[in-house]
Amino acid sequence: MRNFLDKLYLGSGMLAGLFIILITLMILAQIVGRWFNVIIPSTEDFAGFFLAATTFLALAYTFRMGGHIRVTILVHLLKGKLQRFALALALLIFIVMIAYGVYYTGAFAYESWSFHELSQGYIAVPLWIPQLSMVVGLTIFLIALIDDFILVLSGKTPTFVGLEE
Repeated sequence: MRNFLDKLYLGSGMLAGLFIILITLMILAQIVGRWFNVIIPSTEDFAGFFLAATTFLALAYTFRMGGHIRVTILVHLLKGKLQRFALALALLIFIVMIAYGVYYTGAFAYESWSFHELSQGYIAVPLWIPQLSMVVGLTIFLIALIDDFILVLSGKTPTFVGLEE
């Protein structure tokens, strides 16, 4: 299971990196197109969709690598079981918040799908497609949070704390 989860987080991070590369290629295509008076339609729309995908798909990988900004002053002042309790409580609160986000972004994407909403650019894209990247990214992030929560409950060091040390 550990191997599968690590591959899931890495794959999500790699997919986020792929979307950054796609944004770069779109910008370069626009620059070269302007030299030859060629306008590429909806590049701004797709760049925005890809930026959202990058942001949400990178959440779990960044969390597992200790890249998120955390205020750990209180946790470092605590020792032993009290520190473990504070970490577990913080993770539990965060799990509830992200689960709320997963539920409502899922409902948002489903609503866009059921009403057949389209983007307003030159190329009409069903909005549920770019919204799905938010749902997938937040779901993988939720799994990463639950993963670290289970580590704390089992007496092990959560990944982000281990990387700090």
